[in-house]
Amino acid sequence: MSEQKRKIGFTVACVNEFARQHNLSVQEAFRYLFKFKGIAFIKENYEVEHTLDFETILEDLGILCRRNGGTL
Repeated sequence: MSEQKRKIGFTVACVNEFARQHNLSVQEAFRYLFKFKGIAFIKENYEVEHTLDFETILEDLGILCRRNGGTL
């Protein structure tokens, strides 16, 4: 599997877990993460973030999105 496919799969998994945690649809979670820079964070920090457990990743995303104006 290519590196790009691994990154896409990881991003999809992060969005799905974020949606589950916040009781959102996958589309709502993606829009929220995109708007408040969570998707960019995942892409830019893949090398580190993919080695962490989802609890830590979701915590990182929550902190980042709140810093960028998110309210979840």
